[in-house]
Amino acid sequence: MNKKSILILAVILGLLTAAGIVYQFITNKPVQKDESLTVLMPGTEISALFDDGKTVWAGTGEGIFLLDRESGETLRKLDADIRMIYSAMILKTEDGLVWAGHEDGLSAFDDQLQEVYRIGFPDIPKGRVNTLLALDGGLWAGTQNGAAHLSLKDGLWAVDEILTKESGLSEDVVQVIQKVGDELWFGSYLAREKGGISILTDKGWTYLGVDDGIPHSYINAILPLSENRVLIGSGQMIYGGLSIAEKTDSRWKITLNRDQNDGIPGMKVRDLFLDSAGRLFITTESEGILILDDPDELYETPLEGIVRTQENGLSDNEVKCVIECDQCYFLGCKYGLTRWEKQALAMDDITDHEKVHYQYR
Repeated sequence: MNKKSILILAVILGLLTAAGIVYQFITNKPVQKDESLTVLMPGTEISALFDDGKTVWAGTGEGIFLLDRESGETLRKLDADIRMIYSAMILKTEDGLVWAGHEDGLSAFDDQLQEVYRIGFPDIPKGRVNTLLALDGGLWAGTQNGAAHLSLKDGLWAVDEILTKESGLSEDVVQVIQKVGDELWFGSYLAREKGGISILTDKGWTYLGVDDGIPHSYINAILPLSENRVLIGSGQMIYGGLSIAEKTDSRWKITLNRDQNDGIPGMKVRDLFLDSAGRLFITTESEGILILDDPDELYETPLEGIVRTQENGLSDNEVKCVIECDQCYFLGCKYGLTRWEKQALAMDDITDHEKVHYQYR
């Protein structure tokens, strides 16, 4: 190789090296901290959040804590010995009792914060209570081994129905329960066979699963947008996505799927939440959260919204649950609670460069 060829090669290599440095600089910009995010209860696993209008209930692996609904400051811990990890829920029934689903079953608290019910196996299926749904004066509880329905009889709460695979569920593990129109949807988890969603109607059972287009058999979230359109979050670890189910001619069909390739930060969709302004919160297992101005934005890709991760100020990238209070949102994470100023999230106040096209890495 002559000197001229060597010189040309050296110039080319130099240009390639310089281009690589520039590319690294552009693609590895420092992540800007979001000052509207505040981390509370660092290191504590937050599995359930409930706003009773006066205080926020936070279900953790260390018990249930009551928090100031604006600052997030811890006010007290309930006396009951309760552990809430992995999946759990807290809600209120029509009689004013606050119910918590936890590792050992169900607990109910009165307005004096006294535990007045502790219901577990064999009254309800054995194992952790994953989800609750207050409906028509009663209460559904989804557990590791089926679903139980409770109702008031002579002033006392009692179990009056148990659903399992033998009753028509696709799997015994019930992760989420939702009412969609006149139907009850039971989302399964740890599916060994069929998995997916079991739908109970007045005509019997129908099912939605992987064969119908849901990307994973483990169901983490069900969010009805109307009686004829439902969002479904599914997945485990690095698999899954978000689905839209639509009802036409009395049949449910999966009409759209979105995942990390379309702009969702992670593959497993952990939770779905619609706030009072119609914003859609999509949380993931390990990549933070994406917020869209409207669910209809799911029909256009790449998805353009606000992405927040631990680098921006979240307490952790696994966001397990979201609630909205008057001045802020609270995000329950695997490690800690994140308080997010609501005013900072108004889309009209977000500049174009803060809206992100998050592409698969």
